[in-house]
Amino acid sequence: MKLVDDRVHENIKRNGEDYVKKAAGLVLIGALSLGLAACGSSEEGEGAGANKSFEAKIDGAQYILVSEQDGGVSGDEALLAVELEVKNTSKDAISLSSNDVSLYDGDEQLEPNTDVYSDEIETSMRSGKIASDKSKKLTYLFNVEKDKEYEIGLQPISEDYDNKIEEVKLKLDTAKYEKSLKNLETPEKALTAYIDVLFLGKENEDFDKYVVADKEEVEKSANKAFRESINKVFSNDLTEEGASNLYKMYKDELNSKATFEAKTIENVNGKAVVEVNYSGIGVYNLYNTVSDYKRAYYQETNEYDSKKQEAYAISKFKDILGGAELKESNYPLEIEMVEKDGKWEVKPKDKYSDTVEKAFAAGDIN
Repeated sequence: MKLVDDRVHENIKRNGEDYVKKAAGLVLIGALSLGLAACGSSEEGEGAGANKSFEAKIDGAQYILVSEQDGGVSGDEALLAVELEVKNTSKDAISLSSNDVSLYDGDEQLEPNTDVYSDEIETSMRSGKIASDKSKKLTYLFNVEKDKEYEIGLQPISEDYDNKIEEVKLKLDTAKYEKSLKNLETPEKALTAYIDVLFLGKENEDFDKYVVADKEEVEKSANKAFRESINKVFSNDLTEEGASNLYKMYKDELNSKATFEAKTIENVNGKAVVEVNYSGIGVYNLYNTVSDYKRAYYQETNEYDSKKQEAYAISKFKDILGGAELKESNYPLEIEMVEKDGKWEVKPKDKYSDTVEKAFAAGDIN
């Protein structure tokens, strides 16, 4: 998904002189436009303003989360997406680009954040040109401090270059959107509960609160993933029931041994990316220990029967797991999630991608 900076350059020749419009560097989050209004509309006299050329108001705003490497912010600042509704009341078309928008922190004049970029978050771009007597909603990103008041200055450019439009300022109180700020980290709570309950067999009250998942389907798929992995450890394929019994032991061992930390790194309008650093039991790492138990059976019985050797190793599987060392991942999982009716669902990926199932059920730890 991408948050990109759309820069539009237009050369117009008029009365023998060249005119170049300002670059329309609009950082627009198309997906946000439907959701922002519900996050707090302007009250009368606040977040609204007008002059003889246009009217404008803050139609809604919400905090979003983007990683620092993709242009996000950290520390005391947060990234606020503000949706403006602008109506052109003049007889000529007007255009409004990021170059025509300012954020005022007292006497300090700041610019919108036009550097945000993300592969994970889907966006669309729209022009900031508004025809006469028409309205348009435009979204801008601002680096703001929480619980602070600002002003947003708008000074569009008219197609009639003799008409120099005066700036209009809108009051912006970031405290109004505190709820969306608190919700930014909800995906990591949801994923933590998802892993705890479905893969580690733990209790987590956040599961019912934040997670949407088909438990039966997830557990069925996890069993299958473990069976495919464990069958590469043994010479003879295990039955579905046999593999399921071993998976229960494996899950119990993970319950007491596995560690992980989930952190939301992207969250925009119901689409999120959660990073998971973790350690677990690598199933493929059990191969040598299983072989040792097979060899021990042969040495004790002097009976070379591969099925009996494997049966003996399987009977010692709990001990094998108990002696297994934790393997720490070399790099974190990046799990995509989508919001559904206030809860979060893990987005499916293809079988070649790193997934929770691959890490905690198949035991394939990279």
